[in-house]
Amino acid sequence: MRWLFIGMGLVVAVLLSAAQHRSVRAASILQIQPNISAATGVIPADTDPLFSKVYAYVNTSESKVPVFANPEDLVKNAAPVREMEGYEWVTVISRTQMADIQVAQIKPNEWVHADKLILYRPSSFHGQAFEQTPDHPVAWVLGDFIPLLAPDGDENLDVPAHARYDVVTIYEKALVGDTMWYRIGDNQWARQQRLAIVAPRMAPPGISVADRLHAKWISVNLFEQTIAAYEGGKLVYASLVSSGLPKWETVKGLFQVRIKSKSQPMYNAAGDPDLGQYHLEDVPYNMFFHNDYALHGAYWHDGFGYPHSRGCVNLSLTDAQWFFNWTQPNSGGNYAIADDTDPGTWVWVH
Repeated sequence: MRWLFIGMGLVVAVLLSAAQHRSVRAASILQIQPNISAATGVIPADTDPLFSKVYAYVNTSESKVPVFANPEDLVKNAAPVREMEGYEWVTVISRTQMADIQVAQIKPNEWVHADKLILYRPSSFHGQAFEQTPDHPVAWVLGDFIPLLAPDGDENLDVPAHARYDVVTIYEKALVGDTMWYRIGDNQWARQQRLAIVAPRMAPPGISVADRLHAKWISVNLFEQTIAAYEGGKLVYASLVSSGLPKWETVKGLFQVRIKSKSQPMYNAAGDPDLGQYHLEDVPYNMFFHNDYALHGAYWHDGFGYPHSRGCVNLSLTDAQWFFNWTQPNSGGNYAIADDTDPGTWVWVH
């Protein structure tokens, strides 16, 4: 996701085996679209503060959506303060009815026709914490399936089917033709394309020996679409991500978190035609690690485990909050910048 930080006056910015490389990764083909709710009423407040905001997709498919300074101007169809177009997401502050017209407030002094908003509840998906590094790789199920009795064999109808976002353990692997198969239980095999795997590993050589042994670092695996948090050599948390789509691939390399922002808008500020017209309000838990690339929460889709962004690394809201609180620099508030006294957490994107 390309972004602009408002108010600062500047743009802020496991190696795979040969056999794995021969396999086609499902995550590079299948794109899960946002599961947008058709609800027209305000979604009930969630008891978890993380999900207390009401997000909405702006329906600009037929025409631009005018934004008015107050509900009275909207009712009398006065001149709008601006118009929304392209891919737009907003936060709904309140809703009310004026002269038989449902209106919604999306910012201070900004009101729109409520029927132009499609409400959406963010994904409740989240990763897994580890008390100790697991003895075997773990994997998330990318889509519902029935395990097979053997690689490329018959379905094992004596065991339950696996559902999307289930977590399984990898006990064994086998290459059949160009497809890698993984054993996830007795007489239970799954093809590689059905799973997103985290295999515990050592830190890359670019991190100092001292940091490799003791410091926090993050591994983002673009092939698997997974993220793993380490404290020295110990795996402490892992989950799924959504990285950049083929046209906007996520940058690879070894970086450090530079800037953290708890919430901010993201949009195509430079007007880059390749990025398209988009504007996302209140993007949560941003951790910028290289130029305009960041780890951040994504409330607008539930496609984790598949590329879905314009370059950034999308996390579920729960995962983004966990990483924001765990990473350095220590924010202690809404904003933090890394320095020599509080260096940023290492981020290895590969």
